[in-house]
Amino acid sequence: MKKLKVALVHHHLRPGGVTRVITEQASNVQESVEVLLVTGEPPGTPISFPTVTVPEIAYDRDRAHAAPPRVITRRILAAIRSVWACGADLLHFHNPLLGKNRGLIATLKTLISGGEKLLLQVHDFAEDGRPGNYCREEYPADCHYAVINTRDYGVLIRSGLKRSGLHYLPNAIRPLNVPKNSGAQRDIVLYPVRAIRRKNIGEAIFLSLFAPRGTRAGITLEPTGALDVRSYRDWMSFVRGRNLNVAFGLGIGREYTSVLGRARCVVTTSIKEGFGLAYLEPWTAHRMLSGRILKDICEDFIKRGLTLDHLYEKISIPVTFFDRKRFEQKWINCYREKMSLYGRGVSEDEAARALEPLLSDGTVDFGLLSEDLQREVIRKVLENKERRREILDVNPFLVNNTLFHGSDELIEHNRRIVAEEYSAKKSGEALRRVYERVLSERVSHRIDKDALLVAFSTPEQNSLLLCESGYE
Repeated sequence: MKKLKVALVHHHLRPGGVTRVITEQASNVQESVEVLLVTGEPPGTPISFPTVTVPEIAYDRDRAHAAPPRVITRRILAAIRSVWACGADLLHFHNPLLGKNRGLIATLKTLISGGEKLLLQVHDFAEDGRPGNYCREEYPADCHYAVINTRDYGVLIRSGLKRSGLHYLPNAIRPLNVPKNSGAQRDIVLYPVRAIRRKNIGEAIFLSLFAPRGTRAGITLEPTGALDVRSYRDWMSFVRGRNLNVAFGLGIGREYTSVLGRARCVVTTSIKEGFGLAYLEPWTAHRMLSGRILKDICEDFIKRGLTLDHLYEKISIPVTFFDRKRFEQKWINCYREKMSLYGRGVSEDEAARALEPLLSDGTVDFGLLSEDLQREVIRKVLENKERRREILDVNPFLVNNTLFHGSDELIEHNRRIVAEEYSAKKSGEALRRVYERVLSERVSHRIDKDALLVAFSTPEQNSLLLCESGYE
């Protein structure tokens, strides 16, 4: 059987989530698909697939000049034809709607009008808490889309796409090579994450106050963005000043699997995820996963058999633990700022009414608070035993360290589900089927951007950790 020729296209191939997905997909389909990686900059690390560079598709911030869409289109096609004289059967773009390259959406439309077959795989939406990336230009119509979770699938169906042109492509999970009993002292409650703000580092530090005696919390990697770095350094200073059992940078200069070997369990406190790798990978290393569940993301995993009912949906903090007026004003400002960036004016009164349900029972979710207010809560818990008991009364899952203990049966059950449902083989077969449908089925549909924005702009999603002004 003749191999399909597929170009996988992305802004870069730097180490990270999307690059990992691209290289995994290339590996998973290579028996039946000839793959070419098209990227905006040369890979920084060796890649075992042929690669061509088109500088015009790099992030805007990494280029001195923008090029017109017709020029970008010509250069993408020329780069592909430098390897395949007849071009690609299909162009598979990764994360093309996020607004990191303002000329890319118009380029995609030019490619479609020129007859190219496109699959646009969305990992993140600008509408989903990234207003700084948002642009008002209509997204490409009459092409196939793919998403990595069924939440986004449902959102796009409600926003106008047809099922014949929308595909669910969950990521494959490569098992981590960590022995069940590594022999190392397992004394770390590990948060394996690059410590950007949306990963909610303060909550991991808060959980450390209730972790089993003799353990410490550990965070693996430093952030790189300026605001994320400021937040990270503030947390490091706070931890040192309070002499808390928290270690930073555990993954720097060390193999991840060796760090994971020291973990008593793995924790996640993130308030926003795309696919949700953190909910699957630890089980493959025979490690218990604890922490916050994002129900809209994890519903996919639960439907496939994963047991996650030991995770919590929120940590309720009585409003007496922090400066309520300060929180309310910061939240209102953040909400109005975000909606303004999305082109929707919201008055102060409208924002205040949107906030009311989030405080209706006299508590607020810890994950909605800004870093300074989170530190205020932690100080009160450290300094006052009565206040600590108050937290335990409204969050009983923290009592007796039940959050950090899992049976061997639970770990093995979830390990088996991940191995069966998210295997490289299963992922490769699904992707090949999608490619065949893209090539055989024409679609006529478009995304209603207003509907998309409404779906992702509920007050419950307005955490101060997602707002730049919320940091101040």
